Amino acid sequence: MKSTVKIVAAMLLLAGTTSTVLASNVPPASSGPVAVVGAFFGGTLLNSATTFVSTPSYSGWARAAVYDTGTGMDFYYQFSNLATSISGVERLTAYDYKNYAVDAYQTPTAFGIFQTGTENIDLVDRGSLGVIGFNFIPTGSTKIQPGTSSYIGILRTNARGYTTGSFGVIDGYAGNAVAFAPAVPEPETYAMMLLGLGALSLFAKHRAKATELINKS
Repeated sequence: MKSTVKIVAAMLLLAGTTSTVLASNVPPASSGPVAVVGAFFGGTLLNSATTFVSTPSYSGWARAAVYDTGTGMDFYYQFSNLATSISGVERLTAYDYKNYAVDAYQTPTAFGIFQTGTENIDLVDRGSLGVIGFNFIPTGSTKIQPGTSSYIGILRTNARGYTTGSFGVIDGYAGNAVAFAPAVPEPETYAMMLLGLGALSLFAKHRAKATELINKS
C-alpha cells in the first residue's frame, strides 16, 4: 500500500514539474502565467526589426521577429530599457491575434537580434479583439527597470502567414515599435499553392502511366 502511495505521489510530482515547461495557452479573454523555456524554438527567420522608442519617462530598443516553424508562425518581442531612463516599463502589447490559436512562452537566452533577458514576464493576457499583453508587475522587482532587458516573449501560433505590424511599450507613456502579426495568406499565395498541387498531381499521373507501360512491356 505504501509503495502505491509513493508511486502516485511521484507521478503527481512529475506532472507538476512537467506543467512548468508546457505552453501557457492563451484563449481570448484570459490571462495566466508564461512558461519559461531554455532557448528559442528555431525555425526559418522570415523578418526582424529593431526600433528605438523614446518617451519622456523611458527610452530603449524594441526588438521583434517572426519565424516559420513548418507548422505555424512564432512571433518574438523584447524591450531593452536604457540606463538613462527615468522609469521602468510595465507592459508590452502585441496586436492582431484575434483569429489564431496562441501559446505563450518566454526565454532569457539571447539569439539573433535579441539580448539576454533579466526581467521575467509575470503574466500574459489576451483581449477579445486580439490584443495580447506581456505584463511586468508594477509593484514588484520584475518591471523592465532602467538598464535592463525583458525576457524574450514568444507567441507560438497556427498562422500560416504574417504581415508587418506593431507592438506597444507602456509605462504611463506609450511607445510604438515595428513588429509582425499573423495574417491569412494573400489570394495569390493560395493560387500558387493550388498550381503547385496541380502540377504534382499531373506529374504523379504521368509517372503512374509510365510505370504501367513498363510493366506491360
